[in-house]
Amino acid sequence: MSGRVRLQPDRGASMTRALPKALILSAVMIAGSIASAQTPPQQPPGAPGRQGRGGPPQPEPTNLQVFPKETTRAQIVPIMQGWTQALGVRCDYCHIDEGRGGRQDFAADEKAPKKSARVMLRMAMDINNKLKTELTSSHGVQVGCVTCHRGVPVPKQITDILADTTTEKGVAAAVDQYRDLRKKYYGSSAYDFSENGLITLALRQRQAKPDEALQWLQLNVEFNPKSARSYLMMAQIQNQKGDKDAAIKSVEKAIEAEPDNGQAKQLLQQLKGGH
Repeated sequence: MSGRVRLQPDRGASMTRALPKALILSAVMIAGSIASAQTPPQQPPGAPGRQGRGGPPQPEPTNLQVFPKETTRAQIVPIMQGWTQALGVRCDYCHIDEGRGGRQDFAADEKAPKKSARVMLRMAMDINNKLKTELTSSHGVQVGCVTCHRGVPVPKQITDILADTTTEKGVAAAVDQYRDLRKKYYGSSAYDFSENGLITLALRQRQAKPDEALQWLQLNVEFNPKSARSYLMMAQIQNQKGDKDAAIKSVEKAIEAEPDNGQAKQLLQQLKGGH
């Protein structure tokens, strides 16, 4: 990519004075992957610097509001490709791109995600500038789209997604949603499928809705059968509900999973002593 391109945020003189090469690298970093921006894995029809199939070269970009007006298609497309990877979307998420025979208007501002993308780009640039100038101990850390999005268009924590679904449709629907999300995204960085996510959700519910908390913990041990923390919390809730037999079984499983867990041993002693 040419060293002449500079990003132009709305404010911050220190940013506009930065070296052109550093600024274009900042945009690529925000995309989440320098490698993908420099060497995209797949080139779409009519890729930068090439003619469309049987047609003239693709037009240069217009209606640029964050990038300088002279930015070329060859410079901007690889950066955009990095953004689509960071969000797990395609070009038509932000742009009018209806495929062969359909309408193609990449300059149009009709879609809300495109307007949001400009806001997010400026925000990320501002954060990265502050990391450099105000947090001198940041060790070169920079944020990018992937920092929050992690391959999904809406960067929402799985605990919040499940909590909203529980409120709107009930816990059974939220449990089904968790299974679906896990099947689709497990192994990626999109959501936290460790024991921590469902334990956090159970913690939110244990006082007001202990039965729902138990459902989340039971789901957790289904996928994390060695989660001593889950079994221990189950035992605590069951004991609060007056079900000591169930509490003893749960705390024994906690000790089986983590033999040196002093808290579990103490609870078991208390439960058996008053049984």
